[in-house]
Amino acid sequence: MPDTHPIPLSGPFPSPGPDASTGDRRQALATRFQKARARTAELVATLTPEDLMVQTVPDGAPAKWHLAHTSWLFEVAVLIPFSPGYRPCDPAFLDLFGTRGDLHPAPPRIVSRPGAAEIMRHRDQINAAVLHLIDQIDDGLWDEAESALAMTIAHERRHQERMLLHIKHAFWSNPLRPAYEPVPDHLHLGAPPDGWLEQPGGLVEVGRPEPLPGFDHEGPRHRVWLEPYRLAARPVTCGEFLDFIEAGGYGDRKLWLSDGWEVARAEGWMAPLYWERSGSGSGGASGSGWQIFTLYGMQPFDPGEPVCHVSWYEADAYARWAGKRLPLEAEWETVAACCDSMGNLLGSGHRHPRAGTCHGTGPWQMCGDVWEWTADAFTLYPGYRRPDGPDEAVNGRLASNRMVLRGGSCLTPFDHAGPWTRHCLRPETRLSMTGFRLAEDGI
Repeated sequence: MPDTHPIPLSGPFPSPGPDASTGDRRQALATRFQKARARTAELVATLTPEDLMVQTVPDGAPAKWHLAHTSWLFEVAVLIPFSPGYRPCDPAFLDLFGTRGDLHPAPPRIVSRPGAAEIMRHRDQINAAVLHLIDQIDDGLWDEAESALAMTIAHERRHQERMLLHIKHAFWSNPLRPAYEPVPDHLHLGAPPDGWLEQPGGLVEVGRPEPLPGFDHEGPRHRVWLEPYRLAARPVTCGEFLDFIEAGGYGDRKLWLSDGWEVARAEGWMAPLYWERSGSGSGGASGSGWQIFTLYGMQPFDPGEPVCHVSWYEADAYARWAGKRLPLEAEWETVAACCDSMGNLLGSGHRHPRAGTCHGTGPWQMCGDVWEWTADAFTLYPGYRRPDGPDEAVNGRLASNRMVLRGGSCLTPFDHAGPWTRHCLRPETRLSMTGFRLAEDGI
């Protein structure tokens, strides 16, 4: 995931109620801050100091860096601007764990010092300083400080997903294939039934409605014309993707765009990331020849769960092989906006996509389990205005060489997944929990 941050809201963060006092708003934000910080600490509680400093992704970071970087933003965006007389706990941390722009090389992120215990003490100091600020700041500065705090809390929540993705890759890179945590108990119900949702198309409105909080690139709301189409009721499953593999999809150049074919050949792709053959068998319909590495370690192949860790190029090739296509993001959003069925998100207790978690007639898992690739390149909406603020808080700057994803994954915080959630990644990316569902033209 790119290191993107939500912009500060144009007004105060949504209050507990229409007539909420400043005191109520302070308490609500303090609670939100404490929960976000506690969740991050919880996610690393079982890791050893050695685990915390492993980095196996060139553009990633070890968990220790995520812990310090999220504290860094609270210092530079909240404490220093709004707390008179505040002095950084350790000035060296501001440089070591800050974000660097394109003009500056990224600082080394594999560092043995400061140690894990020192970084956690630093987090505790930041926590105390932020809570003191929330309690003591003058009412005249509250609205502006509240907006900055909302942005930095959202930044922390986004890094929870990124950190888990980097931990997963680090554990997979270990020959022992260790598990991040034990497998939780849950029923294996199989995938929801296959089906198609008929959509009439026409003139539709898409984009995040005001004044809902969100990211700069999710608005403004605007109208789009859609031709009639059909959207798959659920994401493509592992079993269905296995059929593509067994049919020789990775070796059929006609199914691939030129850039995708070159990447697949250069990287030696023969299956999604983290799929490994468990024996000499070809797999068959049950996938008995495969295992999948998860945050629970190596797990048996489950044909009913949504396929994940596939690039946009792989999703596009599969769609062409199936005689379908990827949905336009406006097609996806139009269906999702009328759907209240959520999938598996961070906090549900399952850190891997699940099958059979939804009931009814569909659509299923529009938000949760896997991010879903769409057919659209990431561009800015008509009428977009770049917001004021630091460059790192502007998602619109990423509008180049990326494809749009929608929904959210099993590692996405629940308040960052919805029908207007708009994410973007480079088309060759496979590190994130990325899957897809199919679409086709209507009559």
